[in-house]
Amino acid sequence: MKRFADLYTTLDSTVRTSEKVAAMSDYFRSARPRDAAWAIFLLMGRRIPRPVPTPKLKRWAAEQANVAPWLFQECHDAVGDLAETIALLAGSDSPHRDVGEATNPRELPDHLGDWIEDHLLPLRRLGEVDQRGRILDAWRVLARGERFVWTKLLTGALRVGVSRQLVARALAAASGVDLSLT
Repeated sequence: MKRFADLYTTLDSTVRTSEKVAAMSDYFRSARPRDAAWAIFLLMGRRIPRPVPTPKLKRWAAEQANVAPWLFQECHDAVGDLAETIALLAGSDSPHRDVGEATNPRELPDHLGDWIEDHLLPLRRLGEVDQRGRILDAWRVLARGERFVWTKLLTGALRVGVSRQLVARALAAASGVDLSLT
């Protein structure tokens, strides 16, 4: 997840097409095939169905951050993005959080494909207590950038400033296939 979060940050922080293509190409060259496939899916603008309603995420994030719901909403209004608000308030690195029982980071995966297939997709089949536990565990152990991307995936709002053509150019560069042949 860290590598994909780093890629997302790079793509979001530059307007230079060449830098975006280079970042994606580097990611595709070194990523596991499963991670690269999921990254392509997401970068092409595809979405994973939202496994948990947004009001629950807000409530759980306020509880995790140890702030009153009204204060969490004020923060959300000021920040303007739910995933960013959660990334800032709900993690173990937040000064407002009551740390509580931390999850062993080794219990959670390192790779994007594992996060999606083993943690995100199964959430739809779980009861609320189990959903809450898994999501709070992730928020506890993920660094801010990873927590941001994880929450974007949870909300179905992961949008990256790249076109399908840029993704194709990056794949061509990573694989050595001439883009004009496609």
